[in-house]
Amino acid sequence: MNSESGISMITNSEILLLFGIVILGFFLYISKIKKANETEKMLDAETGMGNLQYFKYHFKYSLSDDFRYFYHVAYIILDTRYLRTYYDDSSFEEVLKYAASVLSEHTEDGDIPARISENGFAFAFKSIDEEDAKNRFSGIMEKLNSFEGKRVKDNRLVFHSAIYHLGNSDKNCELLLFNLRKNCIRLVDTETQMVFCDVHAMNSIQEENKLTEAILKGLEKNEFKMYLQFIVDNKTKNIVSAEALSRWDRPQKGLVGPGEYIENMENTGIIGKHDLYMFECALRQLEKWKDTELEDLSISCNFTRITLSEEGFIDKLKRISDKYDFDKSKLSIEITEDAIEKDIDVAMENVKRCKELGFRIYLDDLGSGYTSLTNLCDYPIDVVKIDRSILLKTDTDKGKDLFKGIVALAHSLGIKATCEGVETEEQNLFVSGTDCDFIQGWYYSKPLPEEKWEGFLKEYKA
Repeated sequence: MNSESGISMITNSEILLLFGIVILGFFLYISKIKKANETEKMLDAETGMGNLQYFKYHFKYSLSDDFRYFYHVAYIILDTRYLRTYYDDSSFEEVLKYAASVLSEHTEDGDIPARISENGFAFAFKSIDEEDAKNRFSGIMEKLNSFEGKRVKDNRLVFHSAIYHLGNSDKNCELLLFNLRKNCIRLVDTETQMVFCDVHAMNSIQEENKLTEAILKGLEKNEFKMYLQFIVDNKTKNIVSAEALSRWDRPQKGLVGPGEYIENMENTGIIGKHDLYMFECALRQLEKWKDTELEDLSISCNFTRITLSEEGFIDKLKRISDKYDFDKSKLSIEITEDAIEKDIDVAMENVKRCKELGFRIYLDDLGSGYTSLTNLCDYPIDVVKIDRSILLKTDTDKGKDLFKGIVALAHSLGIKATCEGVETEEQNLFVSGTDCDFIQGWYYSKPLPEEKWEGFLKEYKA
């Protein structure tokens, strides 16, 4: 009886032990699967390197307070738009894999490389100081931009990077990467391969974000106002048109000029919203002037080259213009020199479509910035505006000849000319004695708000 009971007890113990082993094995298997899944979630499928989750994990757990100061973090951006304009998607994927191989090749113990967005890579690497970091990372950037298979025809840089030396308080990975990306985006379309960011450059991004938010709210609440600077015919000295100029009536800060916000708009990609906002202001005014004594006045409206080269620009333009009843020949699209086109072919086609819709085309600031003589052939120009910098050189004989030569060149191409920035009696006398068609400047009209237009026009006419 006792013997049988003992055998029974041993058997039960063995069964419990076996059951325990099975359960333990099951949980170990589940843990292994879970760990494999977690690892897989940290890998980028296209390149095989770590992804954003991977970078954030190692940034948090591998960079301790004692060692953080010995690291620099680089954000590397690939100019996706440019590559996809000239190459197909398979080529783009090939460049991505090449970038991953270069970063892998230059990864040392303790470094953290990762692909964290479609066209962005992050690379945390050890260095003793900025000079050491510069020497090490410049070699990486040179290698990235020398991909023989996809080197672009004009040797354009397709990789740019922004680099920051970590401080002991830099523990917010998301904020760090956001600020670096913003600094890096500024390098796209430039010849600058990499830039080192200091604390001020990183903090300025936060101020820029606040400004961007304020601008967007301002556009929604109609805080931006259209000022007009009137333009005269050189022969009759009658007012014939006006240029629409932007001003921001910013709450708590008062009226601010475009120098305070246009660059932010360009950097953040919202300049198109502003340009179309001002366009609608101009159309609204032309509709008001229709069938009045001011119906012969025209308005020129500034459009940056960034806006003009956006896909879908014409559709947006038409949706706005179709809302108003006005003579389209009284609205001029003024191509500014502020920034270079994202895609010159798209910009040229869009400007051509504007001309076909009945709008006139002005070329602003000839003689400065991105405006060049070749633009006279690139676009269907009606009027060219001679930059003030050319006028300021007319205190010499060569300067006078240059000014007159530009006017003659414009006329030979069937284009009229406007002189900008006339402020003094001497400047007015010189321009009035040339064949220039129109004159613009403070000598005749300051930029004026809506409430002063009518009074000014009546006083001028009198």
